[in-house]
Amino acid sequence: MKTKQLPEDFIVEEIIELPELKENGSQTYFWLTKKNWTTEAAMRAISMACNTSQRRFKFAGSKDKIAITKQLISAFKIPAEVLQKIKLKDITIDVIGKGEAPVSLGTLQGNRFEIVIRDLAKKDVAKLNKNFTKIKKSGFRNYFGEQRFGKGNTHLIGKAILSGQLHEAVKEIICFAGEKEREDVKSAKKFAAQHWKDWPSILERFPQHLHLEIDVIKWLTRNPNDFAGALRVLPKHIRKLYVHAYQSWLWNSALKSLKTATKGNLLVPGFATKLGRDSFSKTVKKLLEKDNLTLESFKCARMPEIAVEGEMRKAMIKPKSFKIYDADDDELNTGKQKLKLSFVLPKGSYATVLLETLQA
Repeated sequence: MKTKQLPEDFIVEEIIELPELKENGSQTYFWLTKKNWTTEAAMRAISMACNTSQRRFKFAGSKDKIAITKQLISAFKIPAEVLQKIKLKDITIDVIGKGEAPVSLGTLQGNRFEIVIRDLAKKDVAKLNKNFTKIKKSGFRNYFGEQRFGKGNTHLIGKAILSGQLHEAVKEIICFAGEKEREDVKSAKKFAAQHWKDWPSILERFPQHLHLEIDVIKWLTRNPNDFAGALRVLPKHIRKLYVHAYQSWLWNSALKSLKTATKGNLLVPGFATKLGRDSFSKTVKKLLEKDNLTLESFKCARMPEIAVEGEMRKAMIKPKSFKIYDADDDELNTGKQKLKLSFVLPKGSYATVLLETLQA
C-alpha cells in the first residue's frame, strides 16, 4: 500500500471560523493553497517576497508537504496588493479581506480530507473495507501523528528544554539527521557532532536550505556558549512545538499502554495537570520520573515564555462524513488497484493515524 505517490493523492482543506472582517483592520487574511511545500517553507518564501519578517504571518497549523493543502493565513500590516503580486511556483494566494484578530489554533475547527491509497492487491482492498467498517462504527485511537515529531527527535529537544539542558536541546537541533534526510544534510550534521563548538566550520558545512539550524549556528558563532540565546533565535511557536512534542510522546506512550482505550478524555500533561490514580495517569508519572521530570517542569523555568498548562484530549475519534469509494485500476502501479477515501477530522487529529489504523 502506498500513499502520497502524487501530491494530488492527499488533499486537505481547513474547516475554519473566519475572523470578523473590517475595512481597515491590521491583519490581511488570505487562503494559501500549496503543493510540495511545507507550511513553514511556504511562509518563509512569501515573507521574503514581501521583504518582511516571517513573524508577521500566523496560521492555525502546519500542513503536509507532499499534498495539496488549503489553509487560512493572517498577515500583519501587509497590504492585499503586495500579497496579490506574489508569484511562487505551486503557491496560490487568495485574499479574503482585513480584520484585527490574527489566525490561531483557536480559529480552526477541523480539516476535510480526500486521500487516495495506491498499489493495492485485492486482499488489501478487502482489509481496508473491513477496517473502514470497524472505524466508522467505533472510531480509532487518537494518537498524535508522526508529523508531531518532525524528523523523529522533536520530543527529545522538548525534553532537554524542560530539563533545563539547553546545550543538549541545541545539539539535538544541529546534529540529529532523520533517516530520509539528504546525504549532504547527513554529512553536515555528522560533521557538526564530530566538531562540536567549532561554529564557523560547522556553519560553512551546512546546506543553505536548513534555515533554522543556520540561524542557531550563526548566533553561536557570535555568542559561542549562549545556548539560551541560540534557542531564542527560533520563533516562539517553533520552540513551543518542541515542548508539545514531548507532551505528545508522553500521551501516545501512555495510551499505547492501555489494553482498552476509554471513549472519554485523557490528560495531556502540563504544569496545571492533576494526575489521578488511573492506569493512564500512573504511566505518565512513571515516564516523567524516568526522565527526571515532574509536572512542574512544564513551567520551563529557563524559558518560561513556552510553558504549557496541559489540556484534555479525546482518546478515541470517529471521523465525520467518512466514505470509502469503489476500488479502481491504479495507473501508477501496473496490475494493482487504488482506493479513495474522504472524511473530516477535528483539529488536532491526524489523517496519518487514521490511515495507519485502516491498514493495520
